[in-house]
Amino acid sequence: MQLFKVFFKILNKNKGQLIMYTAIYLSLTLLMSGVMKEQAEEEFTGISLEIALENRDQGELGAALEEYLGESHKIKEIPEGTEALKDAIYYGEIDYVLVIPEDFSEKFAAGDRERLLDGTAVPGSSSSYLAEYDMESFLKTADMYLSAGFEMKDAGDFAMEDMKEKGKVEFLNQEKGPSFSRGYYFFHFIPYVFVTMMILGVGVVIKTFQNKDLSARNKCSAVPYLQQSLQILLGCLVYMLAVFAVFMVMAGCNTGNYLFTAQGILSAINALLFAVCALCVSWFAVQFADNTAVLNAMSNVFGLGFSFLGGVFVPLDVMGETSRKIARFVPSYWYVIANEEIQKVSGFSEAGAIYKSYLAVVMFSLAFFSAGLLANRMKMRGR
Repeated sequence: MQLFKVFFKILNKNKGQLIMYTAIYLSLTLLMSGVMKEQAEEEFTGISLEIALENRDQGELGAALEEYLGESHKIKEIPEGTEALKDAIYYGEIDYVLVIPEDFSEKFAAGDRERLLDGTAVPGSSSSYLAEYDMESFLKTADMYLSAGFEMKDAGDFAMEDMKEKGKVEFLNQEKGPSFSRGYYFFHFIPYVFVTMMILGVGVVIKTFQNKDLSARNKCSAVPYLQQSLQILLGCLVYMLAVFAVFMVMAGCNTGNYLFTAQGILSAINALLFAVCALCVSWFAVQFADNTAVLNAMSNVFGLGFSFLGGVFVPLDVMGETSRKIARFVPSYWYVIANEEIQKVSGFSEAGAIYKSYLAVVMFSLAFFSAGLLANRMKMRGR
């Protein structure tokens, strides 16, 4: 098993780069799965602003306006000094600054509505529109009660009560929208990671063994060529399973009991089959790489290409019909389809469509492996 040991010695020399990439991709997968899960939550919440407010008005309407804004937003004191105020706005500590003038209630009662309030916000920020919309809505409601003959205090109180009524937000086609688990979002981004890690890990080792001088020395070795190939193949499989195991451990930590359900087992099988496919892709890619720099570039080409075309980074739902037809010719498309179908089943007996996607990934694995063998044979003849 000399070549098997050498396989991992070469990996050990590149362990710094592999560990770095593993950590980066694990973080990316966990981060993106968390973000996508949060974005998919079907829940609406209003936006709360940080409003620095100073109420100089001695009247009842100014107090009512301050109370109303305090129920929807966070009220802060205005920082002392111009520079402190500018810094607070610049660093996002304050979204909006409002000063209610001394004669606000009197002028409003007298019918004076022009520039009674003048707030300050970051230029071009949507915060100013939201804050001014809330104030305008409150004041229009209060003006309606004043016009009906109510006293200022009653107008402010009734306006407060009316503004507490919130519209009910309902999502369109909610009954048709799929509800995906956290496990779905974790496994969704695995194709990019596996393709890149296989090419960077296995590709570097195979490229070393394909070195002209080293290859010639191995041919003169007492170890038969078939045995040499089997030892290298065994090293590739062990490396692939190690990467797969790391991600399954992370999946267990990130998704809780998901892996111990029927959906979790199907997701793990889906990931394992794609890991085999990624290994075959790395075998194919290494045949066309003259050095490790080209190999690194090809890892990005295959990793990003499969991810964008196959629906990993760009949802299949937003793709056009032509794009979806093209996507069928990359293995990540079938992985994504299987990952979506897995979320719709509750047992293995319902996984007929999933098994078809599994078969498609296996066929891609055979295609890339065969193409790699053909390319390798042509290179050997060329020598």
